[in-house]
Amino acid sequence: MTPNIAIDYCSTLMEGWQHKLAFVIQVRTETDIHAGRFEGRIEHITSSRATRFQCLDELVNFIAEVLAEVRDADRP
Repeated sequence: MTPNIAIDYCSTLMEGWQHKLAFVIQVRTETDIHAGRFEGRIEHITSSRATRFQCLDELVNFIAEVLAEVRDADRP
């Protein structure tokens, strides 16, 4: 039997750059990169902003937008 171990997340780490630049990407089963089908959902961890994508360009554009926003927010 494996014991249940609860992990408390450090608030300093959660607010750090590690999470500002973190994304969760879910790829649909219909995805076939070789056939040009790339579908799924992406969510930015810190802001919870999410979108669905139908192609690789949409995925990359979303990441670029969020990274620009993070970079702008970090400027003094």
